[in-house]
Amino acid sequence: MRRILFLIAPLVLLGCSRPAAQATDDIAAASAPVAATAAADTGTGPDSAALQASDVPLLSAVVDGAEPPSTMLNRYVAALLNRDRAASDAAWTIPPGDPRHADDAALRQLQDLRTLRLHSDTPIARDERQPPQLLEVPVQIRAVTTNGTFRFGGWYRVQPSSDGSAWQIQSAQLRPTLD
Repeated sequence: MRRILFLIAPLVLLGCSRPAAQATDDIAAASAPVAATAAADTGTGPDSAALQASDVPLLSAVVDGAEPPSTMLNRYVAALLNRDRAASDAAWTIPPGDPRHADDAALRQLQDLRTLRLHSDTPIARDERQPPQLLEVPVQIRAVTTNGTFRFGGWYRVQPSSDGSAWQIQSAQLRPTLD
């Protein structure tokens, strides 16, 4: 009887451990950082078709063909760089009334911006819904001004717009970082 138990124990352990699903490979491929300068999209990131295919389960809260949160954030940063307040406020679900009190006030108050670069990582679902309605996009930002280079780390939380056609910024948290 004891011999049978010794033979069954390894089978039970092997049966409980299963290999990772194929979806993790897709997520790993999508986690390659997509960095773009705010001034122009150079197209140096990974193949956009592969990125869209891997983000389909995560981005299904908005209509098919909607731009991913990272692209929306790149457009937002470009609007900040160009001091286009209308375009930057349009990226928010509820635009901040006073730039000094915005969640990303540190970016909005930078003077004499020369370049602004956003590096975003794979969005993380922050709610239990399926599909997720609240995503947190980790970001690293590098701002070059006439006074020097500033770096920020943090996240932007995005949610579907009221009509579900695009992602909009709900909140943000940015902290200065040291080199």
